Amino acid sequence: MLYVIALGGNALADGRAFGRMYDSILRLRDKGNKIILTHGNGPQVGELALLENKGLAVLTAQTEAEIGLGIENGLAAASARAGAKSPRIATVLTRVLVNPRDKEFRSPSKPIGPFMGASEARKLASRGFSVRKLIHGYRRVVPSPRPREILESGLMRLLLRDRYVVIAAGGGGIAVTRGNGRLAYANAVLDKDLTSALLATTLRADRLFILTDVDGAFLDFGTKHSALLTRTTAEALQSYASEGQFEKGSMLPKVEACLEFVQSTGRPAVIGNLQKAEDAFKFKDATVVYP
Repeated sequence: MLYVIALGGNALADGRAFGRMYDSILRLRDKGNKIILTHGNGPQVGELALLENKGLAVLTAQTEAEIGLGIENGLAAASARAGAKSPRIATVLTRVLVNPRDKEFRSPSKPIGPFMGASEARKLASRGFSVRKLIHGYRRVVPSPRPREILESGLMRLLLRDRYVVIAAGGGGIAVTRGNGRLAYANAVLDKDLTSALLATTLRADRLFILTDVDGAFLDFGTKHSALLTRTTAEALQSYASEGQFEKGSMLPKVEACLEFVQSTGRPAVIGNLQKAEDAFKFKDATVVYP
């Protein structure tokens, strides 16, 4: 079976969150499964954007390489602890085609960088950056157009055939546009969950797992009535999303990614806690979406 496993950027920012995740991923592979790991980069690319005067596509490539290397090292170390030979691992810098006329370029919504207080948010806004208030504080927001095509998908197929664990589409991939037969960088940060769903659909994956820093999608999140949504259908999940149950720029993209994958493939998708990856892989203590 082919598993596409998306690792949350906020969870990755906390080194303690890795826990037993690498061991769980390697056990999946040892059972004969093929593995593609994707990851977010929101906190990392946001911090880098404050330090370097470069386009967001280039900064995404930098974080994709750096985080990919860290995951490679983590998997190799987990293999060594288990007394096993390190698997073949490859990080693929992944270009993702977007539409230059996507509405996100006019009305950005993707949170990047660290959370901040109201005073710091006002200072950032005075410098011309877009800032949005979320549940846990303020964050900078940037354009996040919908991913349309993954240009390195053919390379990934070859690596999977040769039994590589593939790390790809980091930070949602490097946003590019096509015009006059040429590619150009787009000043955007893509949503890693939507790109992961597109990748999983393109490669005909059997499962899509989205691992983050909470146990799954909650109904009435942030209230005393908050409850984890466990097993659900795509139809029911779509209804909850339409009711505004999930926060934009946070849980909503994960829900939308699951819906896209399940509706396109007829196969299940899971939102679970990165620190409890083993449970999520077994469809336990997580949100499992069925056709």
